Amino acid sequence: MKITVLGSGHGGFAMASDLKNDGYDVLLSSVYPHNSKLKMFKIAGQIKIEGMFEKYKKPIIVKTNYIEEDTVNAIQRADIIFINTPAFAQDVYEELIGKYGHKGQIIIFPCGGFSAVNCNNYFKTINREKDFIVCETGSFIYTTKLKGNDTILIKSMKSAVMFACVDDEKTDDVLKIVNKIYPQFYRAENVWQTSFSNPSSVLHTITTLLNMSRIEQMGSYQNSFYDITPSIARIMEKVDEERCKIARMFFKNVMNVSEIMCSLYNLHYDNIYDTIKNISAFKIQYAPGSMHHRYVSEDVPYSMVPIATIGKKLGINTTNMDSIINIACMANDTDYWTEGRNADKIGFLKEQALYKKEKAAV
Repeated sequence: MKITVLGSGHGGFAMASDLKNDGYDVLLSSVYPHNSKLKMFKIAGQIKIEGMFEKYKKPIIVKTNYIEEDTVNAIQRADIIFINTPAFAQDVYEELIGKYGHKGQIIIFPCGGFSAVNCNNYFKTINREKDFIVCETGSFIYTTKLKGNDTILIKSMKSAVMFACVDDEKTDDVLKIVNKIYPQFYRAENVWQTSFSNPSSVLHTITTLLNMSRIEQMGSYQNSFYDITPSIARIMEKVDEERCKIARMFFKNVMNVSEIMCSLYNLHYDNIYDTIKNISAFKIQYAPGSMHHRYVSEDVPYSMVPIATIGKKLGINTTNMDSIINIACMANDTDYWTEGRNADKIGFLKEQALYKKEKAAV
């Protein structure tokens, strides 16, 4: 089983290095101009993996001979491809896979954002939708960060992560394959569930925007637990109530953000504030360096906006969610309602939600 990881950021290095350490046949690749770290670690010849959990409490050195600068070659040789990039950087890899990928490849987007639906729509435009099995998870399995020029810190691996294929009927068969790599993956009802259940749009966006003053004065300062406060948590819960209301139109077992985070980190709390404050991986963090960080520039236009615009098509009130989106638009002087993804761009039809609701009720 040949695995290719595309994207050489924190997540790409964590996944590829961990898989290499576990003995998998894996390659890591990314395209110019986002491959500077790739070249740096290839020259260094090794990377150190540190962790805050048992597997990597004692640091391990891994050779970086898994790095492949020829992205086309990395794509062509793969059975499974993980696209570990922010949503705004996925198009180039989708185009390369569409041009050079081979029939039967499993394409996995590891953190929702309506990425699987969007990618499958692209493959339809080039008449290759039946050639690939496009999937996504509800959250990235690693909590991780690159440290300096020689180390990847894997703070934790999540306990349970939703997984689904665009073609619902293929999910069980694909899970039998990917569970050999990540037994933490479990079946979601559909890819709407994986996209709606990614907690980032609520967790990342709101805590960043409501700490805007401190971030712009101090830059990427060290903090704990996303600098969440009881008031920020209450705002998160109000926005999350709207997300859950829309999500119930697509699948039966809708979890709120607190329930999702408890599932990911094997915890038991009943509110967002207590849940976030008890996730050990969040104890030592660094805030985004600016309002243009992906916590805003990705999570708003590629996750929160699609949810809000789908809600509007279904006649569901999203006043609280709209407020967060509009604050982000004003802060960055950018129209996130039209930039990135929205209901129209991902080809959402009202019948999709009504059909899923009826199916879930059977």
